[in-house]
Amino acid sequence: MRVALVTEGLMLGGSTTFLCNLGGELIARNIAAEVFSFEAEHPLASDFSRQRIPVHCQDHRHVIFEDRLVGILRELRRFNPTVVISTLGATSFEVLRYLPPGVFRMGVVQSHDPGMYQTVRPYAGHLDVIVAVSKTIQETLRSMPEFARVAVPYLPYGVPMPESTAAADPAPQARLQILYLGRIDQEQKRVRLFPQILEQLKSSGIPFHWTVAGEGPEKHFLESAMAATLPGQTVSFPGKVAYADVPKMLSAHDVFLLASDYEGLPLSLLEAMGYGLVPVVSDLPSGIRDVVDGSTGKRVAPDHIRGYAEAILELHHDRQEMARLSRNCQDRVRREFSVSAMAERWLRVLPQRPPNQIHWPDSWRITAPLASGQQLRFSRPARLIRRCLVKLRR
Repeated sequence: MRVALVTEGLMLGGSTTFLCNLGGELIARNIAAEVFSFEAEHPLASDFSRQRIPVHCQDHRHVIFEDRLVGILRELRRFNPTVVISTLGATSFEVLRYLPPGVFRMGVVQSHDPGMYQTVRPYAGHLDVIVAVSKTIQETLRSMPEFARVAVPYLPYGVPMPESTAAADPAPQARLQILYLGRIDQEQKRVRLFPQILEQLKSSGIPFHWTVAGEGPEKHFLESAMAATLPGQTVSFPGKVAYADVPKMLSAHDVFLLASDYEGLPLSLLEAMGYGLVPVVSDLPSGIRDVVDGSTGKRVAPDHIRGYAEAILELHHDRQEMARLSRNCQDRVRREFSVSAMAERWLRVLPQRPPNQIHWPDSWRITAPLASGQQLRFSRPARLIRRCLVKLRR
């Protein structure tokens, strides 16, 4: 078995961490795996290298899409995979159209939103399997007539487990450590709710420190809107956190806050729970309910804005309950959502007996992407013009 993991890009996020976790575990099990990206940025290069995962990036700044697609197909021909897994978006799914017979073709849907379902719909005929990272995504895909003849397994993420974690401080007077770790954006993450939540926490008088870690367009707004006024009630914005430093950050906090209005399966949630952070999260059908229930955290109705602060205050005032939930979080993630458990699920789906021989073509005739709707832009004359424009921009 030889597994190629294809992605639209490798910018820091759950989709990239998933590739690192799965690719590293496959290699640790002596299964050849390589990653292929349509973009040049590779912020987690050291993490992939540490796990001996070869990564091949295309130069999206200076090469048009069609030529990058050919570049990835040539790299795939060299690697000669028996399985190709496309993740993240239509760009990576385009690869599936050009694979030779015998290659097992898989796609992964990682977000429960209408745009993603519209994106993958045209590629149903080019898939052997389409993977859902949450039960809700699985149900949605199975209800779509395009995927009636495509297998739709539920394969949630897995995360590395810490060797040990410190027990939560049961003392009610201890300062509560709250963490948001992710993209600082209003779209999906609803970070503009944070100032409202902060005001409720400040009014309660409890001691706390709230870390808002990450980068995004709303960071400057939050920095000005979330100024703390009391020594015992503080907020910090450390910015982008290197993936290698995430465990240290998780170990220093008690509560993980996520106020999103939609998700697939938040990998940061699994990482936090694996370190014993108790989640206070939006009660969303996709992903959240697969992981968080009354035994592992607090779910808040997305339209009940006051509920986030109320849940945090409940945890502060009942430290014994918080410690119980913390232990349950770790047990749940270790049992069901570790990297090892994820790999076992994938290996049950991947074909164990590859075809005897796969014949790769010498060249490819690239046509307009299925999801583009812009035939003229991808015509041969337009392609020549776009190549010239890219050269001029250099």
